[in-house]
Amino acid sequence: MKPKEIIINAFQREADFERGLKIITPDEELAKSHHEKADHNLVVMTDLNKLNHSDWVVIAAYYAMYHAATALLSRIGLDSKDHATTVAILEYFFSEKIEKSLLDKFNEIEEQKDKFDKLKLEDKYINYLWKTKKTRESMQYGIETTFKETDLIMKNAKDFALKIKLLLAEINDEFVEVIADEAKELHDSIKNDK
Repeated sequence: MKPKEIIINAFQREADFERGLKIITPDEELAKSHHEKADHNLVVMTDLNKLNHSDWVVIAAYYAMYHAATALLSRIGLDSKDHATTVAILEYFFSEKIEKSLLDKFNEIEEQKDKFDKLKLEDKYINYLWKTKKTRESMQYGIETTFKETDLIMKNAKDFALKIKLLLAEINDEFVEVIADEAKELHDSIKNDK
């Protein structure tokens, strides 16, 4: 399923907010708090690695990444309770493969065209999150207690959290407004389909 379809499906589950997506007021303070939690999880990840609890290193790494992603969602005015939807939102609004119609809206912002390149998440970051999500599920719900690639997963988690922090420093209210308008259009498309 494409990121846009995942987002629209999540909006359809808005009433069942345990697994849905809803539009909220963009909140810089909440974004900051989520990123602080991401930083905390990075410390926990490192501590668990020192204790040789590699299965929990993966879990802490994933949640560091997830809270970083949630920080970005809070900043742009979206609240997701579904992990796949959270990744889809990053793909839809920030990936290198952004839809032309949305890219055109970003490019309409005066004196901000050059800045948009700083607001892109390279594919590798999206892939880090998808792969770590899958690995986390395997380690958390499976019976394995060891994971051999802890150095790589820890590096990816740190890189991802740092990239989101840099992105948060670059995003401004004009970009948030464009994203909020697009999110509202996606949300409203549900009503039009019924």
